[in-house]
Parts: sequence; C-alpha cells; structure tokens
Amino acid sequence: MAGLVVALLSFIFLGITGVVSPDRGEIVLLFLEFLALVVAGYVAGRLSDAPELHGGLAGLAAALVTGLISLTSTRVPVTALVTLAVVAAALGSAGGVLARWQKDKTEESSEG
Repeated sequence: MAGLVVALLSFIFLGITGVVSPDRGEIVLLFLEFLALVVAGYVAGRLSDAPELHGGLAGLAAALVTGLISLTSTRVPVTALVTLAVVAAALGSAGGVLARWQKDKTEESSEG
C-alpha cells in the first residue's frame, strides 16, 4: 500500500502541475512506478524478518494492482504484464535488501 500511495499521490501532483499530460511525460510516470515498487519493498522489508522475500512479494502485489488497472483501461499484451511482474519482483526485493542493509547498519551503530 505504501508504494501505491506514493505513486498515486505523485501521479496526481504531476498531473495537476502539468508535468505529465496525455501526450507527454510517460518516462516520468514509468520512473515513478519503479520508485513505488522499491518503496513497497522497503516498507515490507522493514516490517518483516525476511526482507528480500517480503519486499519481492510487496512488489508483486503492487504490480498486480497496476496490472489489473491497466487491463481494465486498455488492451495490454500479456508479455507486458509478465515483464511488469518480473521487474516488480526484482525492484521489490531490492527495496527489501535496502531495508535489511539499513536495519543492520542501525543495529551496528546502536551496539558500538
């Protein structure tokens, strides 16, 4: 949910400010979607004992929601949805790795 909230608020802000419109700004939206997947993985990783696994699952859950929205609004090829799922799992796991790294670093500094 954290990743989706970050993405949706960013999309709304960019749409209102005019940075993104129906004829431009797709790259910005794609970058924000990738960032949202990392955020989802990070939050899931901070809240679990297996950050990489839970981060990847959070990325897949976000991709599922995004994929379902895409299917209802346009005709999306199946290969695009599969690619989204693979990228989402990788970026969510990367967020989980980042969460583990930060958690380990915080524990080291509190011990020393």
